[in-house]
Amino acid sequence: MSADPEYDAAIDEIRAKANKVQTAMAKVRGTGTAGNGAISATVDAAGHLRDLKLPRDAHRLGDRLASLILEAAANAERDAAAKSAAAALPLTEDSRVMKGLKSVRETFGQPARPVTPLTDAEVEAADDAYFARLNGAAVYDQN
Repeated sequence: MSADPEYDAAIDEIRAKANKVQTAMAKVRGTGTAGNGAISATVDAAGHLRDLKLPRDAHRLGDRLASLILEAAANAERDAAAKSAAAALPLTEDSRVMKGLKSVRETFGQPARPVTPLTDAEVEAADDAYFARLNGAAVYDQN
């Protein structure tokens, strides 16, 4: 506790909002589908896959199966991101919190380089390498 009751009340209010956001984030689940709804993926707020539903005849999709799974997961991640943003509103709409974040950014600076999204080819190569490792196959750089 400080000597300033208004400051203490503001800290308590922000702490309560943070707890509310934390609870809401823990409940976030994003869902996405692909293949006209035949494949369904569910992810948590961090984008971690929590459930995947495939049709009984998934093997009939052949080479398309992996890309449809990735499409469903990507759709679920977008849904989770939107739900997470909504869940965070009690904090992100609080000007005191945003001023504090701005101050931290100014003090510690921004990342050295902006993060750029991967190209489709880079995503495909990463997926291929992941599944190759998962299946115990050797991975060779094709460049």
